[in-house]
Amino acid sequence: MADRYTSQVALVLDRPVQDVSEVVRAAGHAGDIDRAAPVRDEGDRAQEVHWGGRMQKAVVRAVRDDDERPLLRTEAYLGNDGITLGLQRQAKLLQALSRQLKGNVAGVRDLSAAAERDTAWMNRVAIGSVRSDDAIVTVTEGEGTRWMRTHGAARFDVPDLELYGLTRGQLPAAEAALAHVHEQLLRVGLAGRLELPDGTPVYLVPILEAWQHVPLDWPGVGRAGQDRGPGLDGPRASLSVLHKPRLGRYRKDLKGVLERLSAD
Repeated sequence: MADRYTSQVALVLDRPVQDVSEVVRAAGHAGDIDRAAPVRDEGDRAQEVHWGGRMQKAVVRAVRDDDERPLLRTEAYLGNDGITLGLQRQAKLLQALSRQLKGNVAGVRDLSAAAERDTAWMNRVAIGSVRSDDAIVTVTEGEGTRWMRTHGAARFDVPDLELYGLTRGQLPAAEAALAHVHEQLLRVGLAGRLELPDGTPVYLVPILEAWQHVPLDWPGVGRAGQDRGPGLDGPRASLSVLHKPRLGRYRKDLKGVLERLSAD
């Protein structure tokens, strides 16, 4: 299961934690963590924990981000729980740790969703008040032609989604379309029938295949090669309109999706 700890959310600290086991042990004495054990070959930098009366484990690890800011990172698998329960459980683990780090928590960083949060967000999610954008965040880049993508969905065993070649006027409809497809994926899974909000049937095209069917100068397309950059290396897909198959094969119609979004 350790290789499936796909949801990473961290406490941002003012000073580093020198011994993770001390923090975890204190949380255990407070009744917030059920049991813990060191992670092999990581000394006092990481602990594997059970919490909330459940068998599922998580890892608590002291790390630094790219700008050397100290983090206490929680790594969990949420695929079996879904957005609300899964994110709530991880937020409760963050709460348990933060209670033992009084005066040393500056914020919360959802590394899986590439989003900066605060402790109020953590406390709200921990009581089960979870919105879809708490778990899956939409980002747009580009001038003129835009590239829209999501972060955070892959931790729930569905791919994150991307759309290329958007105009400014298409952005609201594109964001609604991605949210609509994500909702279906979370409900029916990868094998289920997917459609746009207007009922148009669509299917998923893996990114490394999708980028070969759209103009290479569209923002984000060039990044669909081997080196996509941080946060873009997980399972990701674009959307294609589902036409009647010809000779048993579907043609890639990514532009057909764009044509069904509102335009300028």
